[in-house]
Amino acid sequence: MSIQDAVLLKELMSKRRSVRSFSEKPLSVDFLEAFLYAGQGCTSADGRRTAPSAHALFPLTLMVVVRHVDGLVPGVYSYDSQARKLVRTQELIDDGVLNSAALGDETWLEDAPAVIAVVAERQSAIDHFASQQADGLRGARYVDFEAGAAVQNIYLAVTAAGLGGVVVMGFDDIKMKEALRLELPYFPVALFCVGHPLN
Repeated sequence: MSIQDAVLLKELMSKRRSVRSFSEKPLSVDFLEAFLYAGQGCTSADGRRTAPSAHALFPLTLMVVVRHVDGLVPGVYSYDSQARKLVRTQELIDDGVLNSAALGDETWLEDAPAVIAVVAERQSAIDHFASQQADGLRGARYVDFEAGAAVQNIYLAVTAAGLGGVVVMGFDDIKMKEALRLELPYFPVALFCVGHPLN
């Protein structure tokens, strides 16, 4: 990395803000795929990703609630990190369901053209690191740390694209799991709403 690259990264980080109001303009599928790559893209033949993972366990998966994305039918998609593509897995979640699982009235969960869900095989991480900390907190901590790194990557990619986004972690875990229709072993860790800023 050159000093110019470092300066550009510093400028990008200084512009990063949370945006909670989105226009009705659809999101480009190319932008969405770039954001997903930033969060969990595969960067090598051995499966390494854009976000660090303790013991290269990679317990995270990105899902997307697609409402208004050019080139995609509304619905719920899973991001295949290896193939770098989206796979539609479900019909669109009903209006109001995501917000009903939130701890507050977070209307941006319903207004954003796309909501990226960071979900994890949390128990596999807890089991993997049980010898380090028998109460399971070590594995859970690694999952949360990895999710934070993935979300920050997404934030920076969204900022570079001139769009807006906000991370949501204030939700009831069980209600959000049901809202996203997640089956074991997946549990929600964070949601990231993204779109064109209203102002």
